[in-house]
Amino acid sequence: MKLNSNLRVVQLDDRTTNDRENLGGGPMTQVDRRTVKLGAVLGSLIERQGYSRNRQKILDSVGVSSSALSQYLRDQSRPSFEKLVSLATFFDVSLDYLVFGQREAPSVDTGPVPAMIEHALADARARTSRHAAIVRRITRVLADRVDDVARELAETPNASREGLLQDDELLRLERYARGVDVLSPDLDFDVVTLPDGTAAAGAFLEQVASNLARNCAYRFLASAEEGSDSQSTLREMLIARAGGDDVAALCNFRLTTVPVMVGVCLLEIDVVSFSAEEPALYEQLESYISNEGWIGYAIRPNRESNADMAMSKDRRERARVAFESAWRSAKVTV
Repeated sequence: MKLNSNLRVVQLDDRTTNDRENLGGGPMTQVDRRTVKLGAVLGSLIERQGYSRNRQKILDSVGVSSSALSQYLRDQSRPSFEKLVSLATFFDVSLDYLVFGQREAPSVDTGPVPAMIEHALADARARTSRHAAIVRRITRVLADRVDDVARELAETPNASREGLLQDDELLRLERYARGVDVLSPDLDFDVVTLPDGTAAAGAFLEQVASNLARNCAYRFLASAEEGSDSQSTLREMLIARAGGDDVAALCNFRLTTVPVMVGVCLLEIDVVSFSAEEPALYEQLESYISNEGWIGYAIRPNRESNADMAMSKDRRERARVAFESAWRSAKVTV
């Protein structure tokens, strides 16, 4: 886990001087206007990662007593810096998130850029500039026909027949999701097992990571018989791409003992942006989207098929009720 080396201690009033010293292991030297949310964030992590009923693993790993942990949760006392680091390590989140509830954007180390790459980029920019005028002229011509082409595509039998949706259309749809519920036997569209037994990113993994960056929440519900390993692998891959804080705050994983015969995906989307930026796909799916922006589809049950199927209104609502029921009775996983 990457710890935030720029963690600053929050300025508290004179009545909490001892707490300030306990949090950082010494007196404060910097001022920060952020509010300490340690108790609330710690309680949320314990709940999300399934330790509400049994905290012994936390106590053993961090080296604190049950009463001390309870005092942290009630903000009655603050852990030492060493305990704070141990808690952040245990829950795989940054210190900023644990103390202030603020997620840190994952840093990307691009490394040195060779001069030859800079030269190639400069050359590409020059060539782009030379034909930019032609591109603008072509764009103006095509823009006059965009609406007509979109309607034509939406009305063709192949585009909307029986509500069939291919992967590229589902990925475009998911870009506009505000929240996503996934019920799947094994999450194999997010994590793929290669012939040699290693795991690789599935078709939808990168879109999930991208959505987490804009605060789209996910709930993954998988079969207890098949989905445990794939959930753990998916969580690790998402942490590598989006950061532990985003995954801890926005992703929930549970396993159900209810038999999962076929996968289902339920999305709450931003209809205004979707209809404006994807007019053809919106017209294709408009009748399947509720007034509140909900749309659902059944995930194909075999690899030979190249399309999933949108749910009618009544089936979608029944699927939402069934998902909520299965979610409440499912086992929380980490």
